[in-house]
Amino acid sequence: MKITISRDELAQGVQTIQSALSSRTTLPILLNFLMETEDRKIKVVSTDLEMGVKHYLKADIESDGSITIPAKKFSEILHSLPETGDIELSADAGGKITLKCGRSRFGIIGAPKSEYPVLPDFNKAGAFELPAGLVGRMVKRTIFAASSDETRHVLNGVFWSVKGGVLEMVSTDGRRLAVCSQKIAIKDKEFSVIVPTKVLSEFIRLLTVLEIGEDDQEVMQVSVTENQITFKLKGTTLLSRLVGGAFPNYEQVIPTKREVVFIAATKDLLAVTKRAALCAQDRGGAVKYALSKGVIHVSSSSQNNEFAEDLAVDYSGADFAVAFNPQFVLDALKHVETEKTSVAMTSPVNPALFEPVGEVSYRFVVMPMRL
Repeated sequence: MKITISRDELAQGVQTIQSALSSRTTLPILLNFLMETEDRKIKVVSTDLEMGVKHYLKADIESDGSITIPAKKFSEILHSLPETGDIELSADAGGKITLKCGRSRFGIIGAPKSEYPVLPDFNKAGAFELPAGLVGRMVKRTIFAASSDETRHVLNGVFWSVKGGVLEMVSTDGRRLAVCSQKIAIKDKEFSVIVPTKVLSEFIRLLTVLEIGEDDQEVMQVSVTENQITFKLKGTTLLSRLVGGAFPNYEQVIPTKREVVFIAATKDLLAVTKRAALCAQDRGGAVKYALSKGVIHVSSSSQNNEFAEDLAVDYSGADFAVAFNPQFVLDALKHVETEKTSVAMTSPVNPALFEPVGEVSYRFVVMPMRL
C-alpha cells in the first residue's frame, strides 16, 4: 500500500475512530486500527469488540493494500508533525510502515489485516432514516440519567422504543429517570432496544466534529438487528452491540398525580440550586426545598458551611418540604429549554416530576432524599 494524504485529513480520521480503541484488552491487536484502500478512498477502522467505528478519508492512492497500525504511537507521531503539508505513507509485505512528512521519516511495525476482527457490513435491507440533529437532541436529554454501575447492565444504556411513528428514549439509574419522545416519519417500524451509553456518547461527539446542530436537517441511516445497532452518517459508520435484558417498567415510576405543584423560572431555579449545592455535603448531600405561598426557601448545610435563599414561585398550596440530591436537579434543569419549569409531587418521599412548561416532548423524574 502506498498513499499520499494531507496531515489534517489523516489526523481527523484517526481522531474519529479513537473512541472505539480498546484501552483494557488481552488482545494486543485491538490496540491497533485497520487502514486499507477501498473504492479509491482510505478506510480506517477501530473496534473493542463491543463497538466499532468505520471512517473514510480522501487520499491519492498509488497502490492498494491494508495494514493495522499501533494507534497510540501513530497518533503521537501525527501530533508531532507540522499542521500543514502532505504525508506519504506506505506499508510493505512484512508489515513495515513508513511515514514521510517534509524532512521527517518514521518507521513503525504494524500487523496484517488478517489478524484484525471483521466488522459486519451495514445492513441496508432493514435500514431507515432519521434526522441526526433530532436524535442528538433526544440522546442529550436522556443519556445523563443512565447508570454507570456495571452490575446493573440493563441500565447502562438508553432504552429506544419505536411504535406508531413515535421514537421514545428513556434512561434511569434507579434514582432518577429521563424520558424524551418525538414523532418521526416512520410508520411501519416497531422495535424496542437498549443502546449502550458508550456508542451514544460517541455519536454525540461525532455530531460535534461534523458540526451538526440539533436543528440541522442532515439525515442519517440507522439499522437495528436483534443484537446490534448501526448509525451511518456522512463518511462515518458507528456500530455497537445492544445491551441484553429487559428494561424496567418505567411508566409506573412516572407520577400521574399532581397534589403539590409549583412553577419556577428555569434559570432562577437552576442558579439557586447551584448555589445550594456548594454548601451541601460533598457526597450525597441534600438540598432542602420548603414551599409556602408564593415562595420556595432553598437551603443546605454541611459541617462548615450553610446556605439559604428565597425564590419567588407560582405556588398557592399548604406548606411543604422536600429534599433532593442537587446534582440530579441540576442535571434535569440543564436540559429544560423553556422559560419555566413545573415540579409536581405527592409527598416528600415519592418521585417528583420535572416538566418544561409548554413542552410535552420530554420530562424528568427525581427521587427525593429523606429529610
